[in-house]
Amino acid sequence: MNNDDKVPIKQSDTFEEINQLIWNHLKERDWHNAAGRGLAISLSLEANELLEHYQWSPEPVGGTAGVGEELADVFIYGMQIAQQNDIDIAVEIRKKLKKAAKKYPAKDFKGIKKEEAAKAWIEHKLAHNKEGL
Repeated sequence: MNNDDKVPIKQSDTFEEINQLIWNHLKERDWHNAAGRGLAISLSLEANELLEHYQWSPEPVGGTAGVGEELADVFIYGMQIAQQNDIDIAVEIRKKLKKAAKKYPAKDFKGIKKEEAAKAWIEHKLAHNKEGL
């Protein structure tokens, strides 16, 4: 099977189940009222730790276990930010994907070479910035 055709792993829990797990973990430690600025900084730091796994290699150093751990940190901080700001992250993801589909229509990207895709991405990005979509 071509890697492009590989079905993504089925997620075992819903956003709401994870939301509650995170909330309970934070409440048990009195960490549920952390400053928004600190959370945003922490999310960025964890995202950079994720990036370290790919710093010198196209394959993740530390394998999927290390990547999974850093990715979990990113999602936990993201969910905590969403909790503090009364954001339904599933709704926001749907809205963002809809916006991205408009900005980068599949018909302009599907089946083209990487070089052409990079050029198309820049063209769409610049057009989007001019139009203010």
